[in-house]
Amino acid sequence: MQFSKSIIDIIKERTSWRTYSKGSLEDTAKDQIRQILKLKDFNSPFSERAGKCRFELISVPEFDPEEKKKIGTYGIIKGAQEFIVGATEKTNYYREDYGYLMEAIILSATDIGLATCWLGGFFNKSLFSSKIHCQTNEIVPAISPIGYQAEKRRRSEKVIRSFIKADARYSWDKLFFEVDFSNSLSQKKAGEYGIPLEMVRLGPSAGNRQPWRIVKEKDKDNIHFYVKFNKNKQDKVYNQFVRLDIGISICHFDLTAKEIGLKGRWEFEEPNIEKSDELAYVASWIS
Repeated sequence: MQFSKSIIDIIKERTSWRTYSKGSLEDTAKDQIRQILKLKDFNSPFSERAGKCRFELISVPEFDPEEKKKIGTYGIIKGAQEFIVGATEKTNYYREDYGYLMEAIILSATDIGLATCWLGGFFNKSLFSSKIHCQTNEIVPAISPIGYQAEKRRRSEKVIRSFIKADARYSWDKLFFEVDFSNSLSQKKAGEYGIPLEMVRLGPSAGNRQPWRIVKEKDKDNIHFYVKFNKNKQDKVYNQFVRLDIGISICHFDLTAKEIGLKGRWEFEEPNIEKSDELAYVASWIS
């Protein structure tokens, strides 16, 4: 996947938009997005362990009137005429793989000047599943509107962003650790990995809860990724999205590491690091 500028700048530029100008995408933009969605010669670190994943550009004007009433974004999204919709086989790592690939697509859309917004729950899954012709072994974990951002955000959108503190991020000491989860990792001690880890910190997540937790080995550039689940029963729905979120974070880390020339490989053998019941191991970057 090719970007026209630094992935670091694109990650910093990306923001969620819920209000769009009502016009459809221009044909040139549609062609660009369709090329991006082919994911030619592009995989995630999870792709060999996950099932097939595919994406399509779906146009709302092509829906019949009854379908338009059932899109199911409940006023959260307004004005969007196109959506990116993906389907993935339900296998091991399918959510992590989908999160990585979808975020790479969203960053590509940002690169060409288009607005997007991750939607994991507020859409009609059966409708969009039918539009992408989902098979019995496939699922649509999330979608994104895509289009031209409106001149300004609606008041309701500003309220949502304020409620979830959309522009805020946890500090380093809450996300990144050295040796184990009792020792925080500073950006200075992270060395050349400070940049990709900062791009992880800036990533989007469901409800802006930032569930990634990362441990760097002492005196080694081996970095272990974990995801934090909430044990509260009321957060059962939210917990469906945390594996998408860790896919997003690994996308940011992986693309940034490659851009700045860091060498490494992804492995999936859990290290002997003591952790709480809320944490689940996901993957490791081995320098």
